[in-house]
Amino acid sequence: MNQYAASGVAPDLVAFHSLFEAVARFGATPAGGLHRLAASAQEGLARDCVCDWLTQHGFSLRVDPAGNIFACLALAGDDASWVLTGSHLDSQPGGGRFDGALGVVAACVATHAISRAQGLQFHSNLGVAIWTNEEGARFAPSMLGSGVFAGQYDFDFARARADADGVTLAQALALTGYDGQDRGPEHVAAYVELHIEQGPELERNGAAIGVVRGNWGTNKYLFEINGVAAHTGPTPMSQRRDALLAASHLVIACRALSDATEGRLLTSVGRMDIHPNSSNVIAARVTVYAELRCTDNNELQRASRALEAEASRIGVETGTGIAWQQVTDRPAGNFDDALCGLIAQVASVRGLKAMDLHTVAGHDSVSLRARCPTAMIFVPSKDGVSHNEAEFTSVQDIEAGVQVLCQVLESLVAARPGA
Repeated sequence: MNQYAASGVAPDLVAFHSLFEAVARFGATPAGGLHRLAASAQEGLARDCVCDWLTQHGFSLRVDPAGNIFACLALAGDDASWVLTGSHLDSQPGGGRFDGALGVVAACVATHAISRAQGLQFHSNLGVAIWTNEEGARFAPSMLGSGVFAGQYDFDFARARADADGVTLAQALALTGYDGQDRGPEHVAAYVELHIEQGPELERNGAAIGVVRGNWGTNKYLFEINGVAAHTGPTPMSQRRDALLAASHLVIACRALSDATEGRLLTSVGRMDIHPNSSNVIAARVTVYAELRCTDNNELQRASRALEAEASRIGVETGTGIAWQQVTDRPAGNFDDALCGLIAQVASVRGLKAMDLHTVAGHDSVSLRARCPTAMIFVPSKDGVSHNEAEFTSVQDIEAGVQVLCQVLESLVAARPGA
């Protein structure tokens, strides 16, 4: 891997802000956030906007059967390896405008600047990746498109995922025009992703750049709780088999697991689907979406087994049937040391305070680690807020991140004569 050398290559920050603001219009909410679910009409328009820019600036586009977009610059020839960068354009319901989109737009502008630089010799090609369904808000599991590219899922599995209305990913992609038949680059030498931190550590420590050394482990569960529908008035309490009561106990059990570790283990229930969801009917069925996160894989697995045992106990106690499926088993792991070192070196040369940290949230970079050396660059999130319309990162911090990304990518794909 090349050592970083000071360079005159700089991204066009005016172009960055123009494209970023253009993309932010699609799915914009009145409070300044985004509601742009994967493969929705609004995400399709955001993709159109970015793809139009890429085509106008000389990129060739490929779209695979999972809807992943690869914008390619064959700078070193068809037989050379590829360095990829990018992120996603889908959001959470009522989410923020920086999550994902920052990495996509930064990737576009940075790679274009490198391709137009004078005096560079290229030994690798450059590509921008726009991944499908990173958030998992519409289709499960999350990080679906990058998971396909990394070999964790096949195309048939991804295309068959259905949303709450029964619409499959394949159907949704066809409606937006991103049901492709291409394949992404084969020989990928590295993947680097710029992203907001989505936590408070950089801001607390006065750091401009986060060198993401690895990820927390994450286990996600889908619990199906089956009770019996009955009238909430005349049905005696002793005869009720209330699926929502069981779900409530399960939510409390999740929190208790975290409390017992003094916060080393993070747990949450972010969604419940209730049937028939009527104020006068005892819940007959509840689906609970639970997750556990930890840096220690052994502790994560112990907590997962404890939650399963607690679910069994709750089912007996409440007279309900509880079944579960572990839909995500993502171990804690590390990103590539050499790439992380390069990010830290670039930040230092630019006079930017950097700090090492681990990402608690999942990202496409975590998927890509199974296929190639991978790293992430974080920039601060104001007050650590994310997945919220109030999500915000300052212009100064954004521009620092875009510049660091550009120079990291340059170091990975190019060498100056005599360097």
